[in-house]
Amino acid sequence: MGQGSLEGLSSENEIIAIKKKIHERLVERLNLEGITTEVLSDPNSIIQVKKTAEGVVANLLVEESGGKIESHEERVLIVRDIVNEALGLGPLEDFLADPDVTDIMVNGTRQLYVEKGGKLILTNKQFVSESKMRSIIDRIIAPLGRRIDESTPMVDARLPDGSRINAIIPPLSLTGPMITIRKFGSERITANDMLEKYHSLSPEMAKFLKACVLGRKNIIVSGGTGAGKTTLLNVVSEFIPDSERIVTIEDAAELKLKKSHVGRLESRPRNVEGKGEVSIRDLFVNSLRMRPDRIVIGECRGAEALDMLQAMNTGHDGSMTTLHANSTRDVLTRLHSMILLSGIELPGRAIN
Repeated sequence: MGQGSLEGLSSENEIIAIKKKIHERLVERLNLEGITTEVLSDPNSIIQVKKTAEGVVANLLVEESGGKIESHEERVLIVRDIVNEALGLGPLEDFLADPDVTDIMVNGTRQLYVEKGGKLILTNKQFVSESKMRSIIDRIIAPLGRRIDESTPMVDARLPDGSRINAIIPPLSLTGPMITIRKFGSERITANDMLEKYHSLSPEMAKFLKACVLGRKNIIVSGGTGAGKTTLLNVVSEFIPDSERIVTIEDAAELKLKKSHVGRLESRPRNVEGKGEVSIRDLFVNSLRMRPDRIVIGECRGAEALDMLQAMNTGHDGSMTTLHANSTRDVLTRLHSMILLSGIELPGRAIN
């Protein structure tokens, strides 16, 4: 919150204390704890509940602050923050709605970073309390059929818009609950965008990649975190002929293949009883029975690398995947390491 927020108040901490008091009174006044997940997930219902809550919070703000916050704009911001925390996703709301923000990283209640224009920025947004932060995590993952608690202190999930969320809580996290959200861009970057808008691809490179795809060459896109591996894989997939059947396999669905004949598969983690897991490798084996012309794995991370290599050399050439590696030479080293996870000793020359 900016310096103007503190007009008439002794400190930022006083603002936070007022927010906590108002939040507690709001929960009690409207019985917010009794509101079901279904209501919170329904756009029409939540709009009405938020409208009612905003009126209550505005009155409570005058009472708790003693009328010290004179700026109308600041009062509106505080009311919105409190209502978002009580009924929405708290300080995450604005950043999820901002198309320029690509990543959101929360370290405990007091640190919220965003990535904007390729730069990490420490924002001035905070959570009211650790318990409220935990309830917001639950609010995000509950509709997705996931849960997080001491027995399952980590969770990965995909939001309805395709964004990926990872959350981890104590005792595994020593800084309090942590949230990381990789936002899913609403607009798909095309080959023309990379050529003309971003200038990250030369005409010669585009022609070469197109020739590789049409020639059914196997393609592995490598790079570090956030390097644009999935983006480039999406671009390369444009060159696949429309007559071919594609099956995509991902941990969290991110690929946006604008093709008419695509089957999309997504892995599933084990449930709280430790059952029901469906791995990338399981899906890969199943995909071979789906008569694919090409198999596209969003990212190879483990033993499925062996299955991928076998498929690439047994009738499914022209397949594609990504993996984390710093150079083309490191790709071979990473592949070797991942294949060893399958329990099969394969000499390096066989991989090469």
